[in-house]
Amino acid sequence: MNTEENSKSLIDEHLRALNWNLADFTQITKEYPIPGGERADYAILVNSLPVAIIEAKKQGMDLNAALAQAKNYAKKLNESGKEVFLIFASDGRTFYRQNLKANTRPEKISRLMTYAEIKDFLNPETDILLAGLRNYQKIAVSQVVSAFQLGRERTYIEMATGTGKTITAAGIIGKLYKVGLFRRVLFLVDRDSLAEQTVRSFNKVLGDTFKINRLTGTKEDKYNDISVSTIQFLYVNDKYRAYPNNFFDLVILDECHRSYFGDWHTVIEHFRTGKAKVLGLTATPSDKETQSTDDYFGEPVFRYSYYQGVKDGILAFTERYKFLTNVDLSGIHDMGFDFEPEDLGRRVDVPRRNELIAEKYFEVIGYEQTHTIPKTLVFAASIAHANHLRDALITKYNELNKLPKDSSEAEDFIVVIHNQVRNASELIRKFQEIDSEIRIAVSVDMLSTGIDAPDIEVLVMARPTKSKILYVQMKGRATRKCNEQEHGKTKESFKLIDFVDLAGIEEVVTDETLETDEIIETTEETEVSSDGEKIPSDKEDGQGKEPKETEKIEMVIADVPVWIVKSEIVTSSAFEHIRKQIEPQLKAIKEKTVLKERFVQAVLSWEALNPGIPVDEKYLEAFGFDISTLRDIYGEVTATYKDFIDVALGKTRFKTVEEKNRDAVIAHLKEKKHLNDEQVEFIMMFYDFKKRNPALTFTQFSNSQLLQQKGGIARIKGLFGSLDKFVQLYDEIKAVSFLDV
Repeated sequence: MNTEENSKSLIDEHLRALNWNLADFTQITKEYPIPGGERADYAILVNSLPVAIIEAKKQGMDLNAALAQAKNYAKKLNESGKEVFLIFASDGRTFYRQNLKANTRPEKISRLMTYAEIKDFLNPETDILLAGLRNYQKIAVSQVVSAFQLGRERTYIEMATGTGKTITAAGIIGKLYKVGLFRRVLFLVDRDSLAEQTVRSFNKVLGDTFKINRLTGTKEDKYNDISVSTIQFLYVNDKYRAYPNNFFDLVILDECHRSYFGDWHTVIEHFRTGKAKVLGLTATPSDKETQSTDDYFGEPVFRYSYYQGVKDGILAFTERYKFLTNVDLSGIHDMGFDFEPEDLGRRVDVPRRNELIAEKYFEVIGYEQTHTIPKTLVFAASIAHANHLRDALITKYNELNKLPKDSSEAEDFIVVIHNQVRNASELIRKFQEIDSEIRIAVSVDMLSTGIDAPDIEVLVMARPTKSKILYVQMKGRATRKCNEQEHGKTKESFKLIDFVDLAGIEEVVTDETLETDEIIETTEETEVSSDGEKIPSDKEDGQGKEPKETEKIEMVIADVPVWIVKSEIVTSSAFEHIRKQIEPQLKAIKEKTVLKERFVQAVLSWEALNPGIPVDEKYLEAFGFDISTLRDIYGEVTATYKDFIDVALGKTRFKTVEEKNRDAVIAHLKEKKHLNDEQVEFIMMFYDFKKRNPALTFTQFSNSQLLQQKGGIARIKGLFGSLDKFVQLYDEIKAVSFLDV
């Protein structure tokens, strides 16, 4: 008979299997009284106070409704002075959990939690993080540790830029070590500079307990507790294959909304086959722009939004100014997730629009009253658009200061930064300095991610976008606060001047509707288009209903996991959906190839103009090729300028994993086994034969023409004493890798 009491019996049995003592009413009690006269099926207690609720339903009943009931009980208990934010619902066979502080939807779990896990969940402090975490960071730690304890293989957390993803990741690592879940961790980023920054950040809080280093492709890697690497280092020349697939227990992916396709996917899947768990970190909500983050990782286990950060005093408040200057965007090449940049740039790069942007910018900052320009970041659509916006800003500056129209006074502090500017890296470093002499940077993509300049006080959105991911990244450049002690100045808010009507995206991204009082100023709609006709605003609708759950099929195309809805008929729309998913990866491959070609051209140009003179590093940096950028392009973390130059000139090339392993075997034979050159030659002959033909036997090798030309079996016996010793020696060295020597 299917009743709620039967479900409770199954839950009791399940709890006993988890070592709960149901007779210890200081830990768990049934029919717990709720203010108002209701009773919870189970209440879990710590120090005689309720901390979690379990609601039971008979099989076939809606467990979401049971969770809603438990949530209501928790609310009433909290209003009476308790603190209950962990709720469960079960029919005895299926279990759901929700952490009311994690800002995520309910999750299906494989089992309920033990009492020890409950207590640990509520107080996730570690001995390692002596400085302590903020409350929301502790909740994130609890959620991730618990998810892995309950059997989840992949998960991710979403935290707004500036809320401490890296320190939270450190807390997660510390806790996972403490509870004995993981031993060796890999933290992946996509830029050399971020790898260095992460190593420094981790060492500040975990360095006394763990060995933390970058992967270098040497035997020292095996001694790291936490290894930090760029994805390029592992992917280029298949260097990830040098590490056994069970080398890492946990792989953490920075910016995970782009971390499961292309280069990342191949590397991650290698370690996943060795049972490594995967944790993603992102400031960007899951989205359907390329692949769905949720398709790969499942629902996030923790979410902390920008608006929560503002309310908690962690992030800077946004002062919004909106001026509509829409132009006709119809017909622009659609890459699926956003507009094609150059095509977009041609459409929005209208002289009158650029003039209007400059005019309104100086109005908003109150320049005529203060004659001060706050640090400002302007987002443009293309290189030409950026140059023309800069010209418009300089012209307006000259006009306001009664300077000649062609005065160059502002050229040093109103600059354009993009990947074709010769000294782009130097300009970025200078712009990041507090109170930098660069007051306005007009950017094309380069400054939308990974740039930490907390004293940015103004963002100018002059680039239309459909991309929620890009919008969150752009806005995140200004959301950090400044304080006097750390930065020498105070910043509590920033101005966001919106010329492309991004409020609709904001609402979709945050699931929160902007109140009218959050828009500081709205002008009349000043519509500007290339043909002079008024264009209606096309705001994205963020109010769509949640789609019904559909069965999806995963396939891998060009190293990109692609999800399509299962259907008996493959329609043209399905092909279009696939194209939209893989196009960003193909674009990234093209961009990387172009950068390599530009570097080679720069080196060859120097050689032609300065024969016999070593290439000057400053010359390369002027073209945007500093050492960090080159390491990103080629994936060689220890290479020097000379190494990259020699590769560009064709004098050498970076070795593959197999070539490095072969060198390591030869070194092992000579240095450890003390073999002479002829003995090494014969061993390596068999080594190479087996690499090319793994299924062939020693007998087949002995009959090969290659061996016969060298004296055959008789020569092997003469060199090694017997065939058995020869084969035994091969068996010993066949697994040697360059990580061993």
